[in-house]
Amino acid sequence: MKVSFIITTKNEEKYIKNTLLSIRQQNCSVEKEIVVVDAMSTDKTVEIAKKYADIVLIRKSNIPQGKNIGAYNSSGKILIFVNADVILEKDWLKKTLKELEKNEVIAVCGLIKPMERSLKARIFMILWNFLIRTLFMINFPHTSGETTLAVKREYFFKIGGFNSSLASFEDVDLGLRLSKVGKVKLIKNVFTIASLRRFEREGYLKWSLIWLATGLYYLFTKKSPLKHYPIVR
Repeated sequence: MKVSFIITTKNEEKYIKNTLLSIRQQNCSVEKEIVVVDAMSTDKTVEIAKKYADIVLIRKSNIPQGKNIGAYNSSGKILIFVNADVILEKDWLKKTLKELEKNEVIAVCGLIKPMERSLKARIFMILWNFLIRTLFMINFPHTSGETTLAVKREYFFKIGGFNSSLASFEDVDLGLRLSKVGKVKLIKNVFTIASLRRFEREGYLKWSLIWLATGLYYLFTKKSPLKHYPIVR
């Protein structure tokens, strides 16, 4: 069986190497394919990605468009959508595939550990993981990009992939639509190490409120209030 890791990038030269290495070094013997879709980076992102990825595509695209492009150009039976600034723990793939072997499960994601070691980062991540657990308990799968989503290929295309009109919450939107055709499971012992650079630089309270407002807007309208997701470098 082949699994395809799909990553969208935009000026991620500081993070992309470690993300790709964490995929290559997974403690799992299945065939792995890495597809990077770059949105016209002006730094060394593409140069670095070509050293470690199997396919590197350069397309003018937003995040959901890039993810769909990557999916269409992949060949794995399992599609795994990874943010460009995260690190997967070495047993992430092995544990994930074990859960996907269950017939009723069509997609899975895990919890998050902070890349930054500040006290604020650690407290925030405890609260964030608590929120994710709670939402899954009430049948609202919070499949944010930081949790890293793995989905069976047939079901991804069955629901039409990501909604390319959403500048934010496209990942949560995908999880909610997937949950209508099968089981989306949270694996509580699988972790993605995610960067909280946006929160560290611009403030935890500020971005918590922005995410809350954006989430509520999406819930009531199924649209994003943002035309473009703000880039942080």
